[in-house]
Amino acid sequence: MASYHYNLGAMFAERAGLAAEAPALRTPAGDITHARLLEDAVGLAALLHGQGFAQGDVIAIAHNKAPASYALMLAALRLGIAYVAIDTASPSARNAHILRTAGARALFVDEAEHLPAMRDLAAEAGAPAILLGDADLPPVTAAERDRQRDAMAAVDGACIAYIMFTSGSTGMPKGVAVTHQNVLHLIEWGRQRFGIGAGDVFANLSPMYFDNSVFDFYVGLFNGAALAPVHRSLLTAPAALIAHVARMGCTIWFSVPSLLIYVVTMKALTATALPTLRRIIFGGEGYPKVELAKLHRMYGGQATLVNVYGPTECTCICSAHDISDADFADMTGLPTLGRLNPNFDHLVLDEDGAPAEQGELCLIGPNVAAGYFNDLDRTASAFVTLTEPARFMKRMYRTGDLVRRQDGLLYFVGRKDNQIKHMGYRIELEEVEHGLAKLPGVFQAAAVYHRTSSAFGKLIGFVATSETLEEAALRQQLARHLPDYMIPSRIVLTDHLPKSPNGKVDRQRLAAQLREQAP
Repeated sequence: MASYHYNLGAMFAERAGLAAEAPALRTPAGDITHARLLEDAVGLAALLHGQGFAQGDVIAIAHNKAPASYALMLAALRLGIAYVAIDTASPSARNAHILRTAGARALFVDEAEHLPAMRDLAAEAGAPAILLGDADLPPVTAAERDRQRDAMAAVDGACIAYIMFTSGSTGMPKGVAVTHQNVLHLIEWGRQRFGIGAGDVFANLSPMYFDNSVFDFYVGLFNGAALAPVHRSLLTAPAALIAHVARMGCTIWFSVPSLLIYVVTMKALTATALPTLRRIIFGGEGYPKVELAKLHRMYGGQATLVNVYGPTECTCICSAHDISDADFADMTGLPTLGRLNPNFDHLVLDEDGAPAEQGELCLIGPNVAAGYFNDLDRTASAFVTLTEPARFMKRMYRTGDLVRRQDGLLYFVGRKDNQIKHMGYRIELEEVEHGLAKLPGVFQAAAVYHRTSSAFGKLIGFVATSETLEEAALRQQLARHLPDYMIPSRIVLTDHLPKSPNGKVDRQRLAAQLREQAP
C-alpha cells in the first residue's frame, strides 16, 4: 500500500493485482473480481485506442451502473481520457449542454433501452452514441498492452480524471474538472480515515453523475474493496433497497441524509436490518439532530456514524466528524462539520475579505479542482491563486458556504448566495427560475426553498402570468427543462411577484408568505 503513484490508472492496476480474486463488483447476478474488472478495463482501453481516442479527449457515459460502465471509467483513466457521467432521465437540452461544454467525442450507453434517446442526444452534440455490449471483449494483444503501458506512463497527476456537472446560477450546469492528483489524495485519506480494504463492501447508492459516488468508486475500488451497485429503481422502494444492501453484505453506507431519513421513516431500516454495516457515512446536506438521533439509537452501538462535508470543487469530501453521544447534548441545529482533513488548508473570510471566526469558508490545497471545464469566467470568479508569502501560488476555492469556528470545529451557518441543498443535490435557485421562465404564458418566475420541518424542505416555484394556466401542466412542461430533483413540488400562480427596493424579485417576502400560510 505504500507504493507511489502519480496517476489513477497505475494505482488501480497495482491495487487490482493485490486484490485479484476479491470481488470488485457485487451484483445479484454474481461477483466480478478485481482481476476481471481490470482485464475488462484493458479491453475497453484497447477499444478506445483503436477508435483514435487519446489523452486529453473526453467521453460521456450514460451510466446506469452496468459493470461495463465501471470498466469504461477505468479504461479512460488508463489513457488519460476524462469521463463525464450523465443522467439518462435528465432533460435532453440539459444533457446536450453538458456534452457540448465537455466536448465529448462519444457517448457510451450501458442500457439498450436508452440507446434511441441517447443517439438523438449525441447527434445533437455532434458525437456518436455507442452501446456497451455484454459480449466478451476480444483478447488484447501483447503489442496493445505495451501501447497502453506507454500511454498510461504519459498521464501525469495534473491530467483531468473526470468532469462532474453541478447546478449553475446562469441556468445551465457547470462542469467541475477534477485531476488525477486530486483523487489520489482522496483515496489515501479515505483508506486511512475509514480503514478501507479487502473485505469491505460499499453500498453504491448515489447515481454516478452525483458527486457522492466519487467516494464509493475511488475510495472503495482503489483500496481493494467491492462496490454493490444500487439501481435507481431501488431508491423509491425502501424495503427492497434495505434487503438488497443486506444481501450484498455491505459494510459501508454513504448517502445523503434524506435517504437515511426516508428509510428510517418508512420503517425499512431497523436496528437488525443491516448486521454487516460498520460505517454509516452521510453528507451532501445537513442532517437535523432530531432525525440523526433516531439513527444513532439504532446503529450507534454497531457502526460508526460519520458526518462528512465537501463541495464538488474540492474532490468530494474535505471534513469528517464521528458522531457520539456528546453531539446530542444540544438537540438544536445540525452536527458539526468537524475538522478539515489533512492536506487541506482554509480561510474563513468576512464580507470584507478579512479573516474572521464566522464567514465564508475558502478551501486551499492540492484537493482543489482545476476549475470549471471550458468556462474560464466562472473559474476566475470562484478559484483564486493566492500570492501571500505563507500560501504563495496555492489554489483557493470560495465555497459560498458560511461557517463559524468554535472550539476548533467548523459549524455550517448558511449560504452567501441562492444555492440550496435538496435531497443532497446542489441546486442554484436561478437555474429553477430560468426553467420556469421558459414556460409559455409565464413572464416572471421565482423559486424559494421552504423548510417545513427541521428534516424536510420543499422547493416552491412562483410564476407571474396574465393567462389561465394549470399548475399540473406547468410541472409537466418543466420536465423538458429541468431534472426531476429540481422540479418544484408546488407552483404558485399569481399576476405579479413582490419586488425589493432595487426592483428585483423579493424572495424573502415570498418565503415569509409561505411561513404565514403554514398550518
